Amino acid sequence: MESVSVERLDHLGIVASVIKAVGLIEMIDARLLLHEQEARTAGEAVAGMIRNGLGLATRPWSLPPQFFTNKPLDLLFREGGRAAMFNRFQLGRTLDEVYAYGCALLLSELALAVCAQEGMDDRCTHLDTTSFALTGDYVPDSDEHAIVITHGYAKDHRPDLKQAVLELMVSQDGGVPMLSKRWDGNASDTQLFQERAQALRAPLRESPSPRYLVADAKLYPEDNAPNLAQLGFITRIPGTRKRVPQVSTQALRGDTWQPLDAVTRYQRSALCHDGMAQRWLVVWSQASRERAEASVNKACQREAEAIQKQLFHLQARRCETQTQAQEALAGLAKKGRDPQVASCELIDHKRYGKKGRPTAETPIQAIAWQMQAQVRLDVERIEAAKHHTAGFVLGTNIETDQLSDAEVIAGYKAQSQAEGGFRFLKAPLFFVSSLFVKKPCRIQGRLRVMPLALLVYSVAQRRLRRALARQNDTIPNQINPPTSRPTLRWVLQVLEGIERVRVTVNGQVRDLITGLHEVKIKILHLFGAQVCHVYQLPSG
Repeated sequence: MESVSVERLDHLGIVASVIKAVGLIEMIDARLLLHEQEARTAGEAVAGMIRNGLGLATRPWSLPPQFFTNKPLDLLFREGGRAAMFNRFQLGRTLDEVYAYGCALLLSELALAVCAQEGMDDRCTHLDTTSFALTGDYVPDSDEHAIVITHGYAKDHRPDLKQAVLELMVSQDGGVPMLSKRWDGNASDTQLFQERAQALRAPLRESPSPRYLVADAKLYPEDNAPNLAQLGFITRIPGTRKRVPQVSTQALRGDTWQPLDAVTRYQRSALCHDGMAQRWLVVWSQASRERAEASVNKACQREAEAIQKQLFHLQARRCETQTQAQEALAGLAKKGRDPQVASCELIDHKRYGKKGRPTAETPIQAIAWQMQAQVRLDVERIEAAKHHTAGFVLGTNIETDQLSDAEVIAGYKAQSQAEGGFRFLKAPLFFVSSLFVKKPCRIQGRLRVMPLALLVYSVAQRRLRRALARQNDTIPNQINPPTSRPTLRWVLQVLEGIERVRVTVNGQVRDLITGLHEVKIKILHLFGAQVCHVYQLPSG
């Protein structure tokens, strides 16, 4: 009796190995109760959702049985696994358990354990928010603590859809999610940041090692100063604050710029602002200068076109007096920011009391005045705007002996770690635009599992990049040139097409791994012996 079965392994062996290496299933099982009728533990159910989410299969998370149908479950989980065990009823109950335990508490405990195990630098944590558009109707939850699925400011550019807001705080080292919390769909970023800063006052102050909060300008409203004074922070100072133009102008006129690298420089100012002794860094770079030029030129062109359009209609009018014409033109000049009315000529149109060709003696009945004006660009003003826009101001209350100026700038630029996490969570291949659950509490649980998937993704990506750095090696990127800092998403796509072929002859079972080539084998070796074992490769 012979039989052959083919199962898709792809990159899932890496995902399973990372989950196993960090002990994620065991940590979750130690915290969530196992229902007596369940064939899978809560940790395995969460791990199944993580594997489904990282499967790059464009398949809803509510359909994992279909996802696992052609997967080698004995390699990904344990012997005796069946796809039907990951049904939506068990996953729904698991999400309820996650919600009951405390979504933020679960993620924080797991993230801290993983960061300690991986030896990550957790000094700087980056805070940001995003929104997830949701389709369909949502049943109001009886739990008063459940989120409200409603309309709000649509970062997804879908104001027609209801949404939920996700707050995320990640480590600078590796972008591992340290904290996550769900909010109502109409929650304000400024209010969220203020509440988070207040909640972090005690934990950061009591931390055995220095820890700092990094966020964008919404962290720095005036009424948040009492919270910021109690913790170390790095943030961009909003341009609406009165001191910012003064500090920027003083820096641009000065000659005390410090080079950060070949294209970036900065200037430091020590001052007291909002009752705090702070260090403000005016940062200027060639790249930001080029972006500022494009932005200001586009704004000037838009403004000039608007003034030309208004001039066209204004010049078609005939005013009764010169004063009326000049007042109309003055009102138009005030509206223009950069383009200005350069010259104006008033043309008189006389209306005579008699018909026919007028003579010197023909009486004038009335005079109407018409304008002819030209628009010019204020070059000096535009150049000043470009120069000011090319720089930005960072503020921090952290002492120089704890973080240098260069480390402060690098810390703020690493805010892209949080933004990268959101890009990953909202990528089409992750398929979270439709969550396909109707209870708000289960949406909260789903929004908690998503950061856990990001945690596994971040750890795997960090391990890959560190392995390349240790070996001083590279792998091809999407367009083939070598890179030492590949994204894991690209690597997972490279590993597509790996299959396990199981051949059974007279009761003897033999497994073969197919679909490997030189680049795939090199990538798998970078992840270590455990991954090599899954893919039947020598670990040497």
